[in-house]
Amino acid sequence: MIDVLKTFQIAIKQQGHVLPLLEHINLRANLVCEQKAIQIIIKDGEFFILHDREENQAIPEIRGDLKAMKQLLEGKERLRALDRNGQLSISAPLRTTLLLESIFYLTKAQEDFAKII
Repeated sequence: MIDVLKTFQIAIKQQGHVLPLLEHINLRANLVCEQKAIQIIIKDGEFFILHDREENQAIPEIRGDLKAMKQLLEGKERLRALDRNGQLSISAPLRTTLLLESIFYLTKAQEDFAKII
């Protein structure tokens, strides 16, 4: 999953239409996949990835299998749709969920996978 997340990180920096959405945000979230948590941080227009973080922190969390997580990070499926279908679960306030959904879906990192690979 870390490779998909790094590709997303590259893609988000190249998306001019998404960057204004990130300008004044200070948000942390755990992405939990296959018993491993990776923390993402969005702060003042930057996107960071933290490895090997404790997963018991009281921050928003998205849990699911690798296939669903890839669909989310590649912008192929919306966060709330994956949650409704039971492929992912999210523990976050609605406002945070909508913000994360917008960021993941608008970035559409899958277009950049072909360029990187």
